[in-house]
Amino acid sequence: MSKNKHLCPCGSGKRAKLCCRPNTTLVKFGFSSSEKLELRLAAEALAAKGKHQEASEILERLVKISPHNPLIWNDLGIQYEAAGRTEEAFTALRRGHHADSTYPPIWYNLGKFTLDRFIRLYQSGELTEDHAEELLTRAIQFLNGNLDRDPENADAHYNLAIAYAFCKDEHRAKAHMEVAVRLGSEYEAPRGWLNSPGL
Repeated sequence: MSKNKHLCPCGSGKRAKLCCRPNTTLVKFGFSSSEKLELRLAAEALAAKGKHQEASEILERLVKISPHNPLIWNDLGIQYEAAGRTEEAFTALRRGHHADSTYPPIWYNLGKFTLDRFIRLYQSGELTEDHAEELLTRAIQFLNGNLDRDPENADAHYNLAIAYAFCKDEHRAKAHMEVAVRLGSEYEAPRGWLNSPGL
């Protein structure tokens, strides 16, 4: 045991002086559970104040030490989107989906952000017919994937209703809107939404 006391604890087999020791004051390899919780709460507090860039920086630190945690990737995606970093938001959500494809909030946010992208392009007139179909198809797949795992999600039902309205699928649009209104008291069908869903 004593002959190994000068070896670097990283497991490289090198002497500490020649390996990580000079950087140990700069690098922290992990956080305790309570430290992680404190960081998440700090990110939530910053987000509540509209400081989404600062919140995302904290979450970036957390995701480096917990790269397989879908909750952190999901939170990071939300903060990126709120900060106007849309492409990075999709990347974070896809990373979270890759880490755990069963986590319902990531399915929902991928669907919601895809639908939001479709609506922005639709309203600006920058949408080709093929691209419109592709975005709506993906949004519907993700939102349905969320409902497979969380069937009582009023938000998912509401956004699916809007997506189906754009697809001119009145039957499914009405069915999901009815469920959204029943589940979420804050929801009501937008006026004229089935005929001209230019939301």
